[in-house]
Amino acid sequence: MKDKYLGPYQSLRQYLEALEYYGHILHIDDINQDEYEATALMYRIIEKHNVREAPVLFFDKIYSKKNVFKQSSVGNLFGKWDLEALALGIMPDGSSSQQSYQLALDKIEQHIDKNGKWPIINPVTIDASEAPCKENILEGEAVNLFNFPFLQTNPADNGSYINTGSVILEDDELGRNVGTYRCQIKSKKRIGINPQVNQDGWKFLQALKAQGRASAQVAIVIGTDPITFSMSGSKVAKYGEDELAIAGGLMGKAVEIIECETSAISVPAHSELIIEGEIPLDEMEEEGPFGEMYGYIGELQKENFVMNVQTITHRNHPIIPNQFTGITRGCLTAPIEANLNRKYRSEFDDFIGLHYPLEFPGFCFVKIKKTSTNKTFDIGRSISTSLKIAKITVLFDEDVDIHNLNQVLHALGSRWQPQRSSEMIDNANGLSGDPSSMERGMGSRIIIDATRNATESQTDKPFSKMNIACLREEFPDLLETIEEKFKEII
Repeated sequence: MKDKYLGPYQSLRQYLEALEYYGHILHIDDINQDEYEATALMYRIIEKHNVREAPVLFFDKIYSKKNVFKQSSVGNLFGKWDLEALALGIMPDGSSSQQSYQLALDKIEQHIDKNGKWPIINPVTIDASEAPCKENILEGEAVNLFNFPFLQTNPADNGSYINTGSVILEDDELGRNVGTYRCQIKSKKRIGINPQVNQDGWKFLQALKAQGRASAQVAIVIGTDPITFSMSGSKVAKYGEDELAIAGGLMGKAVEIIECETSAISVPAHSELIIEGEIPLDEMEEEGPFGEMYGYIGELQKENFVMNVQTITHRNHPIIPNQFTGITRGCLTAPIEANLNRKYRSEFDDFIGLHYPLEFPGFCFVKIKKTSTNKTFDIGRSISTSLKIAKITVLFDEDVDIHNLNQVLHALGSRWQPQRSSEMIDNANGLSGDPSSMERGMGSRIIIDATRNATESQTDKPFSKMNIACLREEFPDLLETIEEKFKEII
């Protein structure tokens, strides 16, 4: 019988209820974000527990912009790797968070079909009386974004930001696009929206402009279930594909939707809060700066889209997640990695899997089968030039657990010779938030061959054995025996 607290979850509240049950939430009684206490606490919590083990923080009372918000603000929703398993309906492996993450990866890879397609279940429309996001409808002078706990995370940010919103655009010809972009609160009814050039949201708005449209209807959805938010914040869906249908396919149940009050856009009905409005396509404004995922302040954008807010609908006592960008992991990442694993495995027989740790932006660790040096660099080159975050692509042998940083650094330090096993790419597409780039969205890359074969191919001698390998050869079951014998202290 399935544990009733296992996912997939229909709403953020179901997810939070499960996290409470399993002991993943730490309640903070009283904190003042006007003095950036929540930001400082998040830094220290991550330092103490590391990003993959830090608890969810629920702020029972938080001061922000001279307001007091109770039971309505939460941070670090997706930090723990055990939560990746829970969200997919898998009981976490009690011995290892890495194993829990691997279980999540395995489930998603099995879910994707042999052609690399994600099965879909189209969303279904429900009656407004059954939609929690319609419990409160604010219009006219009742609309005020400052009445909700959208936090200013960093004192250098240009005000409060919505950094966990799913921006939904719809069009009869273009379909639906759901994407997560930083959104600056400019006034009680005005928001700056930052889809980067060539992101799907930017392409969608440019296409509407090319149709001759003067404006675009838009909805920003806050506080969805974890899988829907993961689809919004990832590149799993290709341009023109429906993120809500892909989310439904992964959950095994259709996402329930409801039409907006001011447009024909449909939104997830169990969301915490919906902001409805329009984007004038011939009007751009400055936006930013904002503390980005690299942990550095992103630059002021001279021209960005703006949204005029018309209506807000929300659940009773809405709960607003804050990402604490640059400190915490922003969303479930197993769907993203599993999708990339299937993609590159279809291109290269020797590719096994990859991992790019969001807490160390720029690194991409790749596990491959033993192959030639030329093929190793072919794989590295393909990943480094097609995956924008992969500025430092390191290829490892099969025996290296690429989700274990200790093993990764040990293998890198002992199996790599920089002079003969590195390749530079002078110019390639990169993430726009990289503070080291001379040109926004562009930069150099490095590919590192940290496999044994990089040395063996030069010396025609087998690579030295690891000490632990010698121990296993002599005593094959010893480590497992010790683990059982001393399980109370290991």
